[in-house]
Amino acid sequence: MSASLRSRLEGKRFGLVLSAGYFGFYGHAGFVEGLLGNGLVPAAWAGTSAGGMVAAFAAAGVAPPDLKAMILSQRREHFWDPDWLGIAVDSLRTGHRPSGLLKGARFRALIEKHLPAKRFEDTLAPLVIVTTNLSTQSALTLTSGDLASAVHATCAYPGLFQAVRRDGQLLWDGGIVDKAPALALLDADVTKLDALLVHYLPSRGGPKDPSGAFAYASGMASGFAAVRREHFKLQLEVLKHRGLPTYVVTSHLPPVSPKSMEAGKDAMAAGAESISRALAAPPVPWEGAD
Repeated sequence: MSASLRSRLEGKRFGLVLSAGYFGFYGHAGFVEGLLGNGLVPAAWAGTSAGGMVAAFAAAGVAPPDLKAMILSQRREHFWDPDWLGIAVDSLRTGHRPSGLLKGARFRALIEKHLPAKRFEDTLAPLVIVTTNLSTQSALTLTSGDLASAVHATCAYPGLFQAVRRDGQLLWDGGIVDKAPALALLDADVTKLDALLVHYLPSRGGPKDPSGAFAYASGMASGFAAVRREHFKLQLEVLKHRGLPTYVVTSHLPPVSPKSMEAGKDAMAAGAESISRALAAPPVPWEGAD
């Protein structure tokens, strides 16, 4: 009988990768609580988008119960700051504010208030965050410097949040270019690792034919989902070639959005259940890897 995932991770220096996922903060927080509750502590953390935020708080030493309480206490009004005037002004001149509805000032204030580490160098464990660099049309892996701006940038969901200026460059949600930055964590070389564990949140909705008034938008979303999926599949092949064991746990969470944040508690429970179930069984190939 094949060894369980728990036995394969026990005693190993493994890195935890938390994927992008629209309002996936909840599921990731539950997953992390379940993992640490089983005595398995990552030697390094990596994430993009919602996964980047949870990875940052965990790497900074925020205990899972405190992280869950902080996330569950948030309401739409705590981060909702539409920038109608700024968007209108920049629509008539050179400016990036039409890149998103929300300024992001309230969201940044929440991060700065609750995140105990000010810089990457202050975290208790190595941390890697991936963003999309609009200034250079490339992925940007962050491992040093100001932490709040990095978390803000990787969570700046296109169209919802305005792009974030950091060190003179405009950054957007890391999930645009890297759904689950497993290879970025390894290539960052922040510490020696024996294995990787990835918590993967599939794109919402699943395959379907675009139709109706929003056919273009839904078609583009499906196209981006396909690119991210294939990119992650390629990462797994590269990691396999390099000989680094990589285990993927996929969670199918109840949908959460700015209008349904009360479903966050159920998403947390689903994330915790996913890792509990996975640890007790032999690892299975990622569902999109073949």
